[in-house]
Amino acid sequence: MNELVKISNLAKQYNNQEVLKAISFSIHEGELFSILGPNGAGKSTLISLILGLAKPDAGEILLEGRKLETQSIEHKSMISVVFQNSILDPALTVKENLFIRAYFYVNNWKEAKRLAKEKLADVQGSHLLNKRYGVLSGGEKRKVDIARALLNTPKLLFLDEPTTGLDIGSRADMWRLIHQLKEKYRMTIVLTTHYMEEAKDSDNVLMLDAGRVMAYDAPEALKKSYHCLTLEDVFLTIMEKGRENYECFSL
Repeated sequence: MNELVKISNLAKQYNNQEVLKAISFSIHEGELFSILGPNGAGKSTLISLILGLAKPDAGEILLEGRKLETQSIEHKSMISVVFQNSILDPALTVKENLFIRAYFYVNNWKEAKRLAKEKLADVQGSHLLNKRYGVLSGGEKRKVDIARALLNTPKLLFLDEPTTGLDIGSRADMWRLIHQLKEKYRMTIVLTTHYMEEAKDSDNVLMLDAGRVMAYDAPEALKKSYHCLTLEDVFLTIMEKGRENYECFSL
């Protein structure tokens, strides 16, 4: 697979505190890629840098082999994100929320309506069209959030804790949907999650702690390398070793 994103020696400080410390890794086209780490590991900062919402202090981000241009229309059209906290208006209907945002992309109301309905159908949410967003269940809201993120048909989709707050049934339903969308659009999905069992289906996993890359490999390879049965055990082992000697494991 071709490299879609290449990160080289990326570093970032806030208030003289190193949040990311010269990290390097790649994300390939069509991957399901997971970023794991405790609170304060640097996950949010890393995503902000890739999205172009912040600038690195050092290092380089390449998209399709080209340096990140945060203000370019081409860059913005390549990437979309589903935040853990929704950016949609709870007082508006699903239709109103999506139509308005779709219009920003196509500048034509008829096409905006068609686009919004198409993406809502993709997430199996057509029945939600006329409901007010604020009264939807957690799973329903997340479907609409993903439909919003699909309006620009991105090559790279970030999902920030996509199943947080959902019950077991809704979580399973959400993951079936995510895999279906990945196959339909052949897009690359980058996931942040605290649920280790969700990361086990990833093509590659990046584990961060205190701004450093602690591990970067396929889940099965990580389990083999650390002689663990589960990805959760791998994560706990790596975090414990990392805090003992503060070494960076890049596999």
